Amino acid sequence: MTAYTPLNTLPYPQSTDAANLPLHLQSLAEAIDGRTILRFGTAALRDAAIANPVAGMVAWLATPGQLTHYTGTVWAPVAPVPVFKANNDAGSTVSTTAVEILTDSSTTAVTAAFTAPPTGQAIVTLGAYMYSSAAYGSYMSATIYKASDKSVFLASSADRAAVVNSVNRSSCSHQFLVTGLTAGTVYNAVPCFWSANAASTATFDTMFIRVDPVM
Repeated sequence: MTAYTPLNTLPYPQSTDAANLPLHLQSLAEAIDGRTILRFGTAALRDAAIANPVAGMVAWLATPGQLTHYTGTVWAPVAPVPVFKANNDAGSTVSTTAVEILTDSSTTAVTAAFTAPPTGQAIVTLGAYMYSSAAYGSYMSATIYKASDKSVFLASSADRAAVVNSVNRSSCSHQFLVTGLTAGTVYNAVPCFWSANAASTATFDTMFIRVDPVM
């Protein structure tokens, strides 16, 4: 009769069992299989291969290069993974509504992609060298999108913005907490820019955004 190890209940044969080495090795291999660090190219490949995950399973994802574990409810990063993106190409805008691409900037919108942790919370930090052509506010905030369908989870806001009300170039940053995220879901944090008055040009340089998932 097959016996089992006390900690991981791994099977091993007894002297009274049938002499079937391949079968015994298969039973052991199958028992160990889900307890190793599994390896997959993407989260989609992982989910397709593991139809019924068990709490405690660990899987490495080549893209985005992340170690995940199954909490019993969702797959989540083993540890918080800060994401930092920067754009050193200066640009400006006279738009009084949030824009993600600045005039005179040769680069596309900066996107900080992150996976929501089990807490459903993340800290977003952003900043830039900023100034206005007149004494009106220059604003830098961020919009949080759900990556799968590009829907807006949290819109940019003056309440969550770095602000400069000066014609003098200033280094400015702001930090805010995002809550209510769905654990294990990928989101994109994208910087947004606007001017308080269309008669004033808001200019930004050396922009950055950082996302720290809260565990």
